[in-house]
Amino acid sequence: MANLNISNLGIYTLLIVALILFIALRLLTWLFPLIITKTERRKIALRYKSLCELLIWVLFLLWAVQFLYTSNQPFAYALFAILFLIVAYSAWVGLKDIIAGAFLKATHKLSINELITVGDYSGKIVGFDHSNLLLETALGETLYIPYSSLLGKVIVKMQPAESIHRHSFKFEVDKAHSTREDTEKIRGFILTMPWALLKKEPQIRYVTDTTSDKQIIEVTLYSIEKEHFQDMERLIKEKFSTSQD
Repeated sequence: MANLNISNLGIYTLLIVALILFIALRLLTWLFPLIITKTERRKIALRYKSLCELLIWVLFLLWAVQFLYTSNQPFAYALFAILFLIVAYSAWVGLKDIIAGAFLKATHKLSINELITVGDYSGKIVGFDHSNLLLETALGETLYIPYSSLLGKVIVKMQPAESIHRHSFKFEVDKAHSTREDTEKIRGFILTMPWALLKKEPQIRYVTDTTSDKQIIEVTLYSIEKEHFQDMERLIKEKFSTSQD
């Protein structure tokens, strides 16, 4: 009975310490804006807050295993098993992208400023960090793609000759033909052309009125073969333009 009481006392002590630690961490989170007043430093601290909390709980479990080992060995073994799983999972999460990155760089020989397409992503490589590939899209967005998500996927390297070219021109249409439906007809017609770039749709906008029943429309075409822009412009004007030029 005495051993049982000692064992229970150890568990109760452990639970009280865990509760105090939990409250202290929550209180620290609430006081963060008051302790760290500078915005940049606060951002850095918040970025590593979760990692620090995980480390604190791991240290607590280590202490708990040692604390309970003499009074309640089964409970201590259970805590050690939980601790082992947490450490193993954390190590896997932290290392899987680093390992995948090493394999990716070695097998594909990727380099900065290369144009690639992989899975649903396409753009220019602008950097490699320890766990992510940095890809800049055609819209100027920077994507942070974990290396582990790229394993097993086909990576297509685009040649400089496949750079995207653009061509803009204007023509006149009847104002009655300046509806959203007519815009979609023009866009659909352009995308049926063999030279049109399907990954970057043409831009169509109405610029200004010329007369009460006429309107100027501006079309921007995208293609990897700029020598066909004149043919594309001619075909579009023949089909949709109402001017007599």
